[in-house]
Amino acid sequence: MRVYQVPTHTRLWLVITIIACSLPQLIRGPAWQAGLVILVMVIRALADRQRIRLPGKMVRGVLMASVVGLTWFSFGRIYGPDAGVALLVSLFSLKYLEVVRQRDAYVVIVLGYFVCATALLFERGPGMFGYVLLCMLLLTACLVGINHSDTGVRPLAHLRRAGALTLQALPVMLVLFVLVPRVAPLWNMRIDSGQARTGMSDSMAPGEISELSQSSDPAFRIAFDGPMPVPGERYWRGLTLSHFDGRTWQQAIPRGMEKKDYLAERGSPAPGWYKALMSAERGSGYRYQVIMEPTQRSWLFAMKVPVIEQGDAALARDMRLVAQKPVSETFAYTVTSYPVLSGAMRLDSIERELMLSLPDQDVGRRARGLAQQWRLDSSSAEEVVDRALRYFREHPFYYTLSPPPLPVDPVDEFLFMTRRGFCEHYASSFTFMMRAAGIPARVVVGYQGGEPNALGSHLMVRQYDAHAWSEVWLEGRGWVRVDPTAAVAPDRVENGLRAALSDSADDEPLLSGLQSFANSGLLGRLRQWGDYVDFQWQTWVLGYNSQSQMSLLRQLLGSVSPLRIALALLAGITLLLGLYTLFLLSRDRGYRQSPMEREFWRLHQRVASLSGVPLDTGITPAQLAERIAERWPRAAEPARQWALQYQQALYNPAVLADNPRIRHLRRLRNRLYKLLD
Repeated sequence: MRVYQVPTHTRLWLVITIIACSLPQLIRGPAWQAGLVILVMVIRALADRQRIRLPGKMVRGVLMASVVGLTWFSFGRIYGPDAGVALLVSLFSLKYLEVVRQRDAYVVIVLGYFVCATALLFERGPGMFGYVLLCMLLLTACLVGINHSDTGVRPLAHLRRAGALTLQALPVMLVLFVLVPRVAPLWNMRIDSGQARTGMSDSMAPGEISELSQSSDPAFRIAFDGPMPVPGERYWRGLTLSHFDGRTWQQAIPRGMEKKDYLAERGSPAPGWYKALMSAERGSGYRYQVIMEPTQRSWLFAMKVPVIEQGDAALARDMRLVAQKPVSETFAYTVTSYPVLSGAMRLDSIERELMLSLPDQDVGRRARGLAQQWRLDSSSAEEVVDRALRYFREHPFYYTLSPPPLPVDPVDEFLFMTRRGFCEHYASSFTFMMRAAGIPARVVVGYQGGEPNALGSHLMVRQYDAHAWSEVWLEGRGWVRVDPTAAVAPDRVENGLRAALSDSADDEPLLSGLQSFANSGLLGRLRQWGDYVDFQWQTWVLGYNSQSQMSLLRQLLGSVSPLRIALALLAGITLLLGLYTLFLLSRDRGYRQSPMEREFWRLHQRVASLSGVPLDTGITPAQLAERIAERWPRAAEPARQWALQYQQALYNPAVLADNPRIRHLRRLRNRLYKLLD
C-alpha cells in the first residue's frame, strides 16, 4: 500500500507550478503536448480522490515511449534545442504521475527549475524573464510546502516565505551576474530551428520592399552617445546591390577580386583600401550602439562610413558591415560613422566595370536613350544627376505602396508608362539611367528614418522604415548618396512612410494597421514605455557580454585576472552573508508574545494587582474567570463570557483568532476592568 507523503495543501501548488513552467513550451510546441499535460493532470486528480489507481510501470513506460515517438515525429529528432526542450517538458509532466513520496516531489521541483529556465533559450525579453522568476517563485513555494505537515498550515504562507527567500537570493544573483566570467554555456546556444527570416533579402526586385514596409515589426534600435543626426541624414545602409539582370538587383563583387581584398576582417591582414581609409582625415562622426533583432542574415546596418568600435563585425569595401555569423539572436555592436570618409575610397577599374554594367539591349531601351542624351547635353556627372532628379519631379510620378505590375520591362514600363512605384522602383530606374549615362552607380537597401523614444535617447527602426536609394561615383567626392524617392515624395525622408502616404486613398487600407499601431494616447504611451524597458533590458542585461564585463571589471578592480575576480566574488558573497546575519540578529529580540498571549497576560496581571494575591502563571482562562467570580461576584458572567470567547478562538477550528476576534476580546476585557474596580 502506498503512503502519500506529499501534504495535500501542496498538491494544488504543484499542479499550478507544472502548468506554469510548461506553458511557454505548450504555446510554442505541438498540440499533443498540451493534451499530454491535461491527461496527466486528470489522471492525477482522479487518483488523488481515490477514483482510480495511479498508472503502473507498464502504463508509464508506454506513455514515455509514446512521448519519445511523438517528439521524433514532430521535430525529426530528439536532440537539439527545440526537440530537447519539448522532450524535457513532456517528461517533466509525466514525472508528476510518480509523485508519491517526498523525494519524488523534490525531483519534480528540481526538474521544474531546469524546465522554466529553458524558456529563456527562445525568448530573452524582460517579460519572459519576469515570467521565469514567477515560475521559480512557485517552485520555491512548493519546496516550502512539502516540508510542512497538513496541520495548521495556510497555503498562502508558502508563497510569502518563497517570496522572502527569492528576495534574499536576488543580491547574490546580481553579484554572480556581474562577476562570474562569461563563458559559452547553454546560455549562448544558437537557436535556429528554420523559422522564417525577417527583414530584407539579399536581392531587390519590384514589390519586395513595399511588401516589407507593411510590417511594424522592430528591425533594430540605435542609442547615440551624442546628438542624433537630423531625419534627412538617417540612412541605415545594409546592402549594396551592383548586378542587375534586367529585373532583379543582386550583390556582387568585382570580377577577379578575392574576398580577402574585399573584406577587412578582425584578425586577418588588412587590405590596402582599409589601411588608406583608416589613415585618412575622418572629421567629426556619430558614435552609436545598434541593437539588432534576429534576421538569420550576416549583414548589419549603419550610416556611412562605419568604423567598428565594439562587436564582431567586418567592414566591406562597399562601406557596409558584415557579421562573423548570421544574426540568430539579439546582437549589439557599437560603431562610429564618419560621412567624409567616403571621399577617401578609390574606384578600381574592375570595380568601375561592375558599377557600369547593364543587361542586354532589350531592357530599358528608352531609358538608355534618355540618359545618353542627358550625358551629351551636360558638362558634368553632377548635371546628369540633377537632370534625372528634375525628370522625376516634373513628370507625374506617384509614390505608392501598391504599384502596378511591370511584367515585361520594369525600367521602361515604370519610367514612361505607369509612373507609380515605391522606393525600389525609383532607386532601380535611377541607377539604371546613371549607368547608361556612363556614371558608376549602385543600389543601396537598408532603412531610412526611425522613431525617437520620448523616454530615452534611442531610435526605434521598424520594418516599415525599409528603403532603397542610389549611390553614384563622382570624381573628387567618392560615393555620393542620391535618393530619387525624395524628388517625388520629400515627406518620406523627413517624416517617414506614414506621412508620405497619408493622403493616398489607394494606400489607406494598407496603412490602416500601421496607423492604429502608431496611435498616440494611452496606447502610444504604453508602447513607448514598453519599448524603453525592452531597450534598457537589451542594453544592460543581454548586452552585458564578455567585452563589456571586462571593461567594467577593469574599472572596478584596476586590472582583470582570475585571482582578482575570485577575491571579488569571495568578498561580495561574504559581505552579503554578513548583512544577512546582521539583519537576522536585529530581528532576534527574544521571545515575543502573540496577540492572544498578550490579551490573556494583561487580564492576568490586572487581576493579580487588584486582588493583592499572586496568580499562578500556568492558570487557564477558565480558572482565571473562576478567580474573578470568587473575588468580584458581579463580574462573574462577563468573566465567563471572556473565557469562553478566548478558548473558542484558541481551540475551535471554525473560529479564527484574527484581528476582529482579538478586538472583541479586548472590548470584553475593558468591560471587565470597570467591574473589577
